[in-house]
Amino acid sequence: MRLPANFETFRRLFALSNYRFYIAGIAASNVGVWVQRIAIGWLTWQLTESTAWLGGIAIAEAAPMIILGLIAGTVVDRMDYLRLLRITQATALLYSAALAALTFSGLMTIWLLLAISILRGATLSFQRPSRMSLVFTLIGRELLPTGLALNSMVFNGSRFVGPAIGGAIIVVAGIGWAFVAAWVLFFLFTLALQRLAVPVAPRAQLGTSFTAETLEGMRYIATHPGIRMQMVVLFSTAFFARPLIDLFPGFAAQVFQGGPETLASLMSALGLGAVGGGLLLAGRRGGTTGMTAVTLGAMGAASLALLAFAATDALWLALPLAAALGFALIVLGIGNQTLIQSAVEPRLRGRVISLYGTAARATPSVGALIIGGLAETVGLRLPVAGGALLCLLVWAWAWRRRQVYAANLEGEPALTP
Repeated sequence: MRLPANFETFRRLFALSNYRFYIAGIAASNVGVWVQRIAIGWLTWQLTESTAWLGGIAIAEAAPMIILGLIAGTVVDRMDYLRLLRITQATALLYSAALAALTFSGLMTIWLLLAISILRGATLSFQRPSRMSLVFTLIGRELLPTGLALNSMVFNGSRFVGPAIGGAIIVVAGIGWAFVAAWVLFFLFTLALQRLAVPVAPRAQLGTSFTAETLEGMRYIATHPGIRMQMVVLFSTAFFARPLIDLFPGFAAQVFQGGPETLASLMSALGLGAVGGGLLLAGRRGGTTGMTAVTLGAMGAASLALLAFAATDALWLALPLAAALGFALIVLGIGNQTLIQSAVEPRLRGRVISLYGTAARATPSVGALIIGGLAETVGLRLPVAGGALLCLLVWAWAWRRRQVYAANLEGEPALTP
């Protein structure tokens, strides 16, 4: 019996042994990321009870990513993706162990947490683009849309499972044991990486300097009409919409009058919605055709869900709105990354993906710092609503030009001389 096209694509993906090891390892690691993230958020709140510090810890992680973003991309283009990923994963194990040890010993302070967050951000600067570039190497352009959708489903399934596990561990055993659980999950990904055998050679150099290659990547992004637009969309939603996730501890405590279980519920609802969005795109046919309109539509939906979330103080209403936001953001994220990865010239992939990673991970932290600072005087809901309105303005600008951008994104990449 002939399988439907989308099931056939899944079969082809999992026929690749390297991809099976990778997806199993990244699934464990992503659960660890969210266990660790909810523990860091709640530990920050316990140490300071300050929304500004929630934003401050977020920006401490983001700052190295902003500073190192393009430099990291050039390193990724010069190195073996897998080797670099193994190095960064070893570093992740070290700072995870430090979080657990300092918490158990009672020596943890907000300043030590700040320093570890800076190290975490520096590690992620190199880890994210090497991981994203490795995925393309593992599965190729033809399987990329389904592979990215599946990766996002795994990531956002972990966003559903991880906070639930982390919240339960914090309530039952304490924050220190949540950090231990995260370390164990990261170690499983480390083992999976050792099983991969990917023939990725360093990129051949043509006598250009490190600085010249970095500048070349910046020029390429600025002059490519489609990728430039996708970066504007990404930066806008990352700055105006995604900071809500970093501010969930403040919403849980101040707006909804709850504790770690409320925070876990909000994060889990967000992740559950994201899994639904991933399932939608995983079953979508047609490759990149029409993906520009899908991506921009998701941006508009995310902005409206964010605005409605900011308008309520009822948890029963906020939870489905968080799920709707998660659904829209993951459709936007998968579509955005698929279009950029498909349109970029292969030799520039690391540099472009590095800037993508900086925008996706670091920019929300900058937004969280600003919104968290404003929330100290006007409360959380008003600045979040303002961000949603600004995001809608960018969406209206991009939507009117969607056909022009689609022509530059949905075909084969144009090679530069």
